[in-house]
Amino acid sequence: MKFKRFLILLYFFLFWICYFIVARIIFFLFNTPELAGISFSEILATFFYGFKLDISAASYITFFSIPVFIISAFFSSNKVLKISLNIFTGIMIAIVSLIIIGDAEVYKYWAFRLDNSPLKYLNTPELIIASTTTLRIVFLFFIYLIFCLVSYFLYSRLISGKIKNTQNEKFYSIFYLLIAGILFIPIRGGVGIAPINAGSVYHSNNMFLNHSAINVTWNFGNSFFAKDLDFDSFQYFEETQKDKFYSEAIHSEDTCINIFNNNKPKHIIFIVLESFTANAIGVLGGEKGLTPGIDKWSEKGILFNNFYASADRSDKGLVSIFSSAPIVLNYSLMKIPGKSRHLPGLISELSDNGYKSSFYYGGDINFANMQSYILQTGFQEIKSQNNLKMNCAESSKWGYHDECMLDLLYKDIINAKDTSVFALFTLSSHEPYDIPGKKIFPENDEMNKARNSYFYTDSCINIFLENLYNSPKWDESLIILVSDHGTRFPGNTELWDLPKFHTLMLWLGGSLKTEPFIYTQAADQTDISASLLAQLNIDHKKFIFSEDLFRKKTPSAFYSFNHGYGFIKGNEYFVYDINTNKPIIENYNIYNMPDYTKAYMQQVTEYYKKLNN
Repeated sequence: MKFKRFLILLYFFLFWICYFIVARIIFFLFNTPELAGISFSEILATFFYGFKLDISAASYITFFSIPVFIISAFFSSNKVLKISLNIFTGIMIAIVSLIIIGDAEVYKYWAFRLDNSPLKYLNTPELIIASTTTLRIVFLFFIYLIFCLVSYFLYSRLISGKIKNTQNEKFYSIFYLLIAGILFIPIRGGVGIAPINAGSVYHSNNMFLNHSAINVTWNFGNSFFAKDLDFDSFQYFEETQKDKFYSEAIHSEDTCINIFNNNKPKHIIFIVLESFTANAIGVLGGEKGLTPGIDKWSEKGILFNNFYASADRSDKGLVSIFSSAPIVLNYSLMKIPGKSRHLPGLISELSDNGYKSSFYYGGDINFANMQSYILQTGFQEIKSQNNLKMNCAESSKWGYHDECMLDLLYKDIINAKDTSVFALFTLSSHEPYDIPGKKIFPENDEMNKARNSYFYTDSCINIFLENLYNSPKWDESLIILVSDHGTRFPGNTELWDLPKFHTLMLWLGGSLKTEPFIYTQAADQTDISASLLAQLNIDHKKFIFSEDLFRKKTPSAFYSFNHGYGFIKGNEYFVYDINTNKPIIENYNIYNMPDYTKAYMQQVTEYYKKLNN
């Protein structure tokens, strides 16, 4: 059969439909643990519901191939069409296959389909690669190469190899423009007012099945070409009504807890723990035996056992900790200096009140625009892999291991004569978890590697605290241990669920006058600024989302994830999905809890919108 150009275009479109069906199978193969308890019919349903996004993605690619068909229509030789289409298809297969394999791999960590997030880290590509092992990279490249070659081979046999004896059709080239226009209908998902979106393929109470129905190529392209976050889409209420609900949401009866003795801390020490989820901390109800040091020290200070990270990435967690800025979905203020420079800075306030400040990080300080933010928030000195030359083994892909950096921090604290604030950001508990020394768990899977990394960092923290405790500096110090974000490990916590964001905060040091106690109310990272500054008699009004935990009986907590957000008040919570415009999980007796949650989100997005860029 001699293919005409119109038929070639049709078969080209159908090729991509089949390609995306295979891509969904690959996604399932990479994430087989997620399929536990899911029936075969439920798996098949993802292909049915996801078909509309498959069609949209195939239509996008076909649309961009239209110029090839228009130009080739002016030539009677089939070589122009064949060569041009071969080149275009080869490029598209190479790009799209990379997205598909990359997405299938990272989903087990991120629990959402790949969007443009990795593009924000392209200035430090070596650190993206550092998140996995060399062996795994080789394996993924092999899978990627096989997928590309097989896909192109099938295209060559089914389409390219049958392009024969095409005729000069320049008179009909206008019809290709008509086809391009028609393709906008499946691209938009129909002729309705609202275009197709990821939520349109959600069909199950199981979020993994909903995510599986998403065409990742469509999702990536949609996020890549999307404009800045549409803050106006979160305008749920008129201003007066929003203010009323927001005020009620954060309302609390007063209390009064003074935590410092007569001599306020001369040294304030923040240790921000990479990925330290409550799931790995025994004293917080997590797996026993992974953090014996933290479990022990929790009996010597103030343990916040209902504490939440504001988001799911380090660049967001640092902003929440040091600027008290809640997070909006996958929006990262750290990566937008034009906005982040207008945030308040906890360290700036401490510096203005006589504290010299230093930030320690064993990795590349340029990662995710960290250096820009760290300086903007008030740190006067940075010590990182970029300017340190230490004798300890630099075996981690991310940089100097925690034991090296904590040892450096300890020596600097001991030698400090000025009133000082120190902050150290650990890194050894970041994947690929390549920690030094003996492992207590057999590293036969990713979860055991994570367990070993928690145990290692905990042991480093324990040594640091023991040394400090036995030094004269202990009595004049406040140490705040706080996680940057939670993770899905150990276990397989859902992206949006409270345990994913449940993390550590522990205040220690000889400057505390109170007896050790457990703070049981819900709180989050944004509350650190007001809680600390108030105890130091420093004004904290500019930290508008920060609640003073020692002056409120029932503060609140707020967190955000890729496609939704959650609000917690006491033991009650409401978690909302913006794709479906429905709650994902909820447990509350307060009648207005959904309104409180939305009002809080609206308040945050209005704050973001007003930040000058």
